[in-house]
Amino acid sequence: MSTLDYDQFDRATLLQIMDEIPLELKKRDKIMRQELKSKMQKLAEEAGYSLDDILTGGKAKAPTKKAAPKYENPDDPSTTWTGRGRKPLWVVAALEAGKTLEDLEIS
Repeated sequence: MSTLDYDQFDRATLLQIMDEIPLELKKRDKIMRQELKSKMQKLAEEAGYSLDDILTGGKAKAPTKKAAPKYENPDDPSTTWTGRGRKPLWVVAALEAGKTLEDLEIS
């Protein structure tokens, strides 16, 4: 049961309050998250860690390596494909023309 007496407000005021509440909640949530992050940062530093160490388990992400191209467009050798993901249109066209993936491999 609400402790607020809504009878004291007219309809226009209630509609205005209804519009303002989501904005106020968003603002307060942002402030609370910032305060919590500061507290967590302080606790982590007191223990000799950074917040990132705590959140990631102390493991840094390994850098991802870009796959080397495996196939090239016979009409434009500067256009290549790694063989991963969706086939480029030039690969589809070459296959429909009777070529094989082996024909398109970079030598």
